[in-house]
Amino acid sequence: MWPANYDKSVPDQVIAVSDADSFAMTRRLAREEGLLVGGSSGMAVVAALQAARDLPESAVVVVILPDSGRGYLAKIFNDQWMRSYGFLSGGEETSVGEVIKSKNGELPDLVHIHPNESVRDVINIMNEFGVSHIPVLSQEPPVVMGEVLGAVDERTLTAKLFRGEARLTDKISEHMGPKLPVIGSLETISAARELLSDVDTVMVTFVGAPIGILTRHDLLAYLSN
Repeated sequence: MWPANYDKSVPDQVIAVSDADSFAMTRRLAREEGLLVGGSSGMAVVAALQAARDLPESAVVVVILPDSGRGYLAKIFNDQWMRSYGFLSGGEETSVGEVIKSKNGELPDLVHIHPNESVRDVINIMNEFGVSHIPVLSQEPPVVMGEVLGAVDERTLTAKLFRGEARLTDKISEHMGPKLPVIGSLETISAARELLSDVDTVMVTFVGAPIGILTRHDLLAYLSN
């Protein structure tokens, strides 16, 4: 999505920067340079350093840091938030990512549905993949967290059908619940165990993107092996 005042003929080059690199640089600027700036600033510095590699030593590079870090104290500068979205490791203990890989040695596809699918279709998908909770996505994976619209759980959907509050032909968007709690794939199984003591299912993220689902049953199966 381009703003109307952006003239594509002006830039000579566009450098793509990942969220992970942007956030790491944002924290580094605070730690090493004493600059409390936001994620866009970290992104700009990463891009500037990449561009500078191809310049002579005498070159002068000017980079604009466009945002303050005050609005990110609870996010980029919060270790727990960074771990929850898969940007920081939780330690040397077995990671959540290793648990979801343990089923077949690789990350499973993210089983999901879309908001315009019918209740009947969603039930069929849940039965096919043997899942009791399923996220609702606005796009096909890979997606970012902003494209996760909510989630559907089997228990609530079944209760609505029996009470006549839902019909098989309804769009699932009419009956989806809030998003699943999130945990980073780099977090430890101890963190997962604590989170799953209160909920049945969590969404696993890596560098800010959902990559899978972890259930209480998954964790128990892993721990019992």
